[in-house]
Order: sequence, then structure tokens, then C-alpha cells
Amino acid sequence: MMTHMKTYKIFILTIMTGLVFSCSDSFLELTPQQSVSDTDALLDLDGYESSITGIYNKLSGAEYYGRYMIMIPDVLADDVKQNSQANRIVDYAEHIQRVSDGQALALWGSAYEGINAANAIINSETILADAVLDEQNHIVGEAYALRGLIYFDLVRMFAQQYNYTADASHLGVPIVLNFDLDNEPARSTVAEVYEQIISDMTTGISLMSDSSRSGNSNTLSPNATRALLAKVYLFKEDWNNAEAMASSVIESGDYNLISNDNYYDLWTTDNSAESIFEISMTETDNVGGNGIAGLYLQAGFGDYLPSNDVVDLYPENDARLSTFEVDPLLTGEFGPYRMIKYADINGFDNVKVVRLAEMYLIRAEARAEIGADIAGAQDDLDMVRQRAIADEPDNADTGDALKDAIFLERRLELAFEGQRLWDLMRNQMDIVRTNCTAQTCTIPYGADTVIMPIPQDETDVNPNIEQNPGY
Repeated sequence: MMTHMKTYKIFILTIMTGLVFSCSDSFLELTPQQSVSDTDALLDLDGYESSITGIYNKLSGAEYYGRYMIMIPDVLADDVKQNSQANRIVDYAEHIQRVSDGQALALWGSAYEGINAANAIINSETILADAVLDEQNHIVGEAYALRGLIYFDLVRMFAQQYNYTADASHLGVPIVLNFDLDNEPARSTVAEVYEQIISDMTTGISLMSDSSRSGNSNTLSPNATRALLAKVYLFKEDWNNAEAMASSVIESGDYNLISNDNYYDLWTTDNSAESIFEISMTETDNVGGNGIAGLYLQAGFGDYLPSNDVVDLYPENDARLSTFEVDPLLTGEFGPYRMIKYADINGFDNVKVVRLAEMYLIRAEARAEIGADIAGAQDDLDMVRQRAIADEPDNADTGDALKDAIFLERRLELAFEGQRLWDLMRNQMDIVRTNCTAQTCTIPYGADTVIMPIPQDETDVNPNIEQNPGY
């Protein structure tokens, strides 16, 4: 496993030793001294490298991509069912989460700590020597792109999706770009948050050199940021830009789909040829059984199982069936499958944030929606489906049938990667759990519980933060 990003771990995001983050403080008003462990951290290139590494490390925690950012959207949706003795994030699986929910507080706090750390890099007035100026600019570009990604995550988790209102004027999350001890920001609209995300990612691309600093998909490059931006445009239903960004990544030649014969290697190999951006996970993260694998595997907590109806959608010769196994200990409505995309019980599997297959599916959807290149949309869909099913004939669907085929393929290809909820909400569809082991089996589109509550610890200290409906 590549450990470049974890060989040192200076947490600029960790609260300084001796500082107490009291219940009267907001995560939105962290000062530089609270969010940066060394006020001189950004005086040389080593300081910049340590600081940006701290943001990546923040993303890898169990409160973020190491668990909640993937698991919570999936247990809210329909591809996952509870095991008989499920005991973790069950409130989300049952859609009965509360404002005092610790998961919401952990994710909210971790995300805004990451934003504050990115702000420190972006707003630094340090100009390093010419010999390392390109490296400094690249790191600043990463900080912009990471800030954009974090806001993208926040606005999906804590606000209804972009097309929930015609002009995306519904409440999003607070935009914090500068340190201000007295800051008590209100929530910006979803449209405003997306504008900030696009601005940050676009700026990040302009500042970075052509390849990632780590030489692999553990750190952001311009193409990795374009891939993230393609997802942003997809959610925004900006089809032309979604197609353009996905095309830029696909046509770069930097990535290749893993072959049919080696499909499962995608999940056992870090930084594969298909991976565009993934979160590095190693023993130093100490996620262990609290990671994603621990919630799925029998050797861990085993709280969650793949719904039988989604497993049944895969043809018998589909290479993606390698991501499931039969567990003879599971019986009745709970049996018989377990999902093994995340196979390392110690939580050392890197978390795939975006990969090439998704770029083909984004471009296919965008082309189908635009309607000018239906053959191209069919070809993109075939790239993903024929990789998984070697003898699959070429797709000949058009119109709504093509859109439905792409929607289905997203479900099959991206299952258990934290994507299904967003696809249902983007398409304004109800959540209907067919193989349902929860007490709540149908959740209507736009229900209050498809998003997280603003943490009570935040609303208690910031009078300008409006709580989400229903909480």
C-alpha cells in the first residue's frame, strides 16, 4: 500500500494542546491558532506540505470518508439493509436521526476544520523562493480544490439537492472563507454554495501543475479536480459542462478501466489505473473496525448487508458479482449476501472518491440529456457495462429508455460507494426498499430525513443558523 501521504502526520486541524473547544464555540469561528498547530507552519515548503497533508488526513477519519461520508448516504437509501443486530448509525437507516446526533456533529465539525485549514493556506501571505514557487502554488491549488470538495460534501449531506427548488434558492450551508472570531454566519443558498464550489475547483485547477504531488491518486491533480467538477456539474444539471469536464478526464489518457478478468483488483489495489482520486487509509489512521469494512464484514460489526434486490440485478456473468459473497450464517430476510468491496477489516482499504467508470457514466448521462450525441452516450454506457459483462451487446436505447439504462448502470457500478441516495434525489425519486429489514421501508422524495440535521451544538451558539425542517 502506498503510504506517501501518511509518512508524517502533522495535524494542522487538531485543536492545539492546552486549548479547549468549549460548547460555547462554533466550528465556524475557529481562529488560526485553534485550527493550526503551529502559527509558523506556512513559512516554508515543508510547512505547506505538512499543512495540506493535514487536510487529507482529516478527510480519512471515521467521521468523514473513513466511514460517515460513504455509509450514511447508503444506509439512508435502498441498496443496504440492516442486519438483525445492527447497532451503528441505525437512526439514519430508520430515518429517525435527531439534532443531538453525534454523527452529524462529527462530520460537520471535521468538514469545517478542514475548511479552516484550507483557508489558512489560501489566505497566507507567504511567498516562497522562486525555486519552490511552483510547488507552493500547487499546494495552494490543492487547498482550493479540497475546500470545494468539502463544501460539495457538506451541501449534499446537510441540504436538499440542487434541483429541489427551481433556482436552488433553498438553504445550503454557511460559506466561511476567512478567519473571524466573531463570525456567526448564516446559511448560504444551495446555488451560492455551488457557485463557491465551482470557483474553488476552477481556481485550484489553474494553480496546480499537471500531475499530483504524490505521483498517484492519493492527492489531487488538475484532472482529479476536473473529475470532481464533472460530478458537481452533474448534480447542478449543467449538462454541457458535465460532459466537457468528463471528456477532459477521459481523453487525457491518464486513466484506464480495470479489465473484466481483474475487476476485483479495483477493490484490493490502491491507486489502480482506474482510480482518479482516493483517500489514503493506513494503520496510522486508526480507523480499524470503525471503518466502512467493519460495518459490512462478518469479522467486524457486520451491521449492514446488501439488499437482495440489488444483487439480483447483476447478470450471472457480471464481473461485479465478485464484490459479493454468500455468508451461510445469514438466514431468512437477512441472507444470504455480504458486500466485500471494502475487504480489509482493519480499515486499510483506500476509499475511492471518483474513478474513470464514473466519468463515462457522467458523460453518458450528460449526452443523453443534451440529446445531440446519442451514439456517444450509448458508447460511454457500453464502456462500463461491457467491461463488467464481456458478452454484453451494444446498447441501442434512445430517449427515456437510454436514460433509464444509464441510471441503472450507475446503481450497479457505483453500489455501496455512497452514491445511490444522491442519484435518487437528483432524479426526484422516492426511496423504496424492496428487501426491507428496517421499520421504515418507503421514504418519499424530499423527505426531511434524507438530509442530516444541523448539529445542535452549532445552532445553540450561532443564532443565525437555521435548522433543517423536521428537526
